[in-house]
Amino acid sequence: MNVAKPLEIKTLTEFEAMPKEEGWNYELIDGLVMMSPRPSATHQLVSLKLASALYQLLKGKNCTPLPEVDLVLNGENLIPDLMVICNEDITDMKRYEKPPLIAIEIVSPTSASRDHIIKRRKYEQLGIQEYWIVSPEEKCITIFDFVNQNEEMYCEGTVTSFVLPEVVINLEDIFV
Repeated sequence: MNVAKPLEIKTLTEFEAMPKEEGWNYELIDGLVMMSPRPSATHQLVSLKLASALYQLLKGKNCTPLPEVDLVLNGENLIPDLMVICNEDITDMKRYEKPPLIAIEIVSPTSASRDHIIKRRKYEQLGIQEYWIVSPEEKCITIFDFVNQNEEMYCEGTVTSFVLPEVVINLEDIFV
């Protein structure tokens, strides 16, 4: 007879103290340690193009896109693929401890359900105003505006942020 082993719930302190293997991303969500392999080259290329586009559009507006910085809030430790923060000094920042304006996840086969269900719920609970799910496979970006409860999927043309309407990105510049 098989017996299910109970899930081991960790605190943020226990999570931070645990050993972690190189080549894996570790997150703590609802007390559960979640691991995922480092992203693929396609994933990283989409992230680079998106970060570059955001950087150019936000230059001079005191907002910055940050790739893969630990987001530590309310006992959770998440690693968004990108996040946009405003009015912050990022010099020597090892982790970010406030809700960013925008959190962005780039979907890979190993992260799809986590990005669409778990992280969507968690980012909304943590007070993040906008969440982007980027799908390199579908060549689409879905934006969730948690403040006004809006949702829009973009699969051609341009994508426009709800919270930063000056952010308008041509999808052809992101997906090849």
